[in-house]
Amino acid sequence: MKKWIIGCYRRLSADEIQGEGESNSVINQKKIVDDYLSDKKDIKIYKYYSDDGYTGTDFNRPGYNEMLDDIKNKRINGVIIKDLSRLGRNYIEVGNFIDEIVPKYRLRFISVNDSVDSYLNPNVMDSLEIPFKNLMNESYSRDSSKKMRSSLKASKKAGNFIGKVAPYGYIKDENDGHKFVLDEDAAKIVKKIFNLALKGVSKKNIAKELNDNHILTPSQYLKERIKYDFSLATEKWTTKTIDHILKNETYIGNLVQGKKTRISHKTHNFVTIAEDDWIIYKDHHKPIIQENIFNQVQDIIYNRNIRTNKKGNIYKYTGFIKCADCGCNMHRLTRTKKGIKQSYFYCGNYLRNKSCTGHYILESDVDEVVLEVLKQFINLVCNASQKVEDVSISRIEYNNELSKIRLVELEKEIDRYKILLDDVLSDYKLDLITKDDFDDFNSSYMYELNNLRLEKEEIEKAKKHSNNLDWLDNFKKNQNFSEINRNIVDEFIKDIYIYENKKIEIKFRYKDQYEELLKYLKNQNSMV
Repeated sequence: MKKWIIGCYRRLSADEIQGEGESNSVINQKKIVDDYLSDKKDIKIYKYYSDDGYTGTDFNRPGYNEMLDDIKNKRINGVIIKDLSRLGRNYIEVGNFIDEIVPKYRLRFISVNDSVDSYLNPNVMDSLEIPFKNLMNESYSRDSSKKMRSSLKASKKAGNFIGKVAPYGYIKDENDGHKFVLDEDAAKIVKKIFNLALKGVSKKNIAKELNDNHILTPSQYLKERIKYDFSLATEKWTTKTIDHILKNETYIGNLVQGKKTRISHKTHNFVTIAEDDWIIYKDHHKPIIQENIFNQVQDIIYNRNIRTNKKGNIYKYTGFIKCADCGCNMHRLTRTKKGIKQSYFYCGNYLRNKSCTGHYILESDVDEVVLEVLKQFINLVCNASQKVEDVSISRIEYNNELSKIRLVELEKEIDRYKILLDDVLSDYKLDLITKDDFDDFNSSYMYELNNLRLEKEEIEKAKKHSNNLDWLDNFKKNQNFSEINRNIVDEFIKDIYIYENKKIEIKFRYKDQYEELLKYLKNQNSMV
């Protein structure tokens, strides 16, 4: 009598753990197999292979791979399972095992509940019964996947968190795993990051400060403090990590889910979902950051011209060059091809989520057009300026009293909030207020201070570019410029729009002043 040294394979998916429970558990599978083999003297179990919590559509499972290794190394010459669905619910992969692996290694294959035994009844392996059952098992998996996705989506829309771990700054509520409560230690770090951003500190320098102070990264924190098994925990804060926190609406109390989804029930890779299709549930939990402060940080970090290059200088087109169709800032990329280094621009929305087209254009083409068109504009203005001098037009001065009064008021308010910031810091150092109170007061005062500074900046900018003839001096001074730099762009250009067909539209500063000047000259000439 031939002796069979076989492996018993058991599997239970996470979905089945919640659904079928004990009836299909790996323990119950073992019992069914052991009962079946109780009177089979020619069969000996070499090992029980288990994959508990693994889906049947994915065959990259540790227990299954270990069994394959033992088959290939001839440690076992047979496999027994409770039923075909335990092997898997992927028609092609299960079929490959039965049609390729079993005959190649001359295995005895037994499926107890399906009455399949390749040794006692070899004809059953060639019947239509096995492929049909495999198709049914895959169909079950597909239907279950659809139902599960639909159920999860409905749960997300109802404001239920369905992830394993709460976002950094929060922990799951012990009484309701779908809700969050504050994790005080991590929340303090989130507040610190936003407060630094409020002060205009760059993402790079925020990351440096956290690293210098040995603050645990979010993944390290999960691993060491929450005891979550995070195998890819990063040791250093990066601008990407800071970016994720500063953009995350979680910190104003919103639950944001549905950013990614699986491709299908058989392909378990994730794809990114367009931002417009994210599932956002407002006021889900206690915010760490006030919404007005969050919005101001978005403006400071992402909408204003404060990004710098590696040398710490602001790049010449930052904040000026935009997609003509969606209005998004263009992103500058540099690559070296065949030894030639080239820089070019792509629409930011195209790079993020393909919600717009590329609007690809070489930086050298932008430079060429901007240089030529700007030279023409400056020459036109300078010619008009000469005519002004020829007809002895005196310098036009507009009444700036209101602006002057408001600037004085703003300076007083700015000084007042600076004093308040100093006072609250002093109170904290003297233990007159708690750290939480200090953070709240500091954020609130800094928010008001930034608003005052922004208003002052706008008034001064308007005053600088006001409709008096002093602005002509800037044109005369730069009449013979030969290259585009940040100062030139900042002085003469409002926006640069790039169209899909590479058409470039330039919006100039002083355009209205120039047109008013032409009208004035025309009136003067008509009076002569």
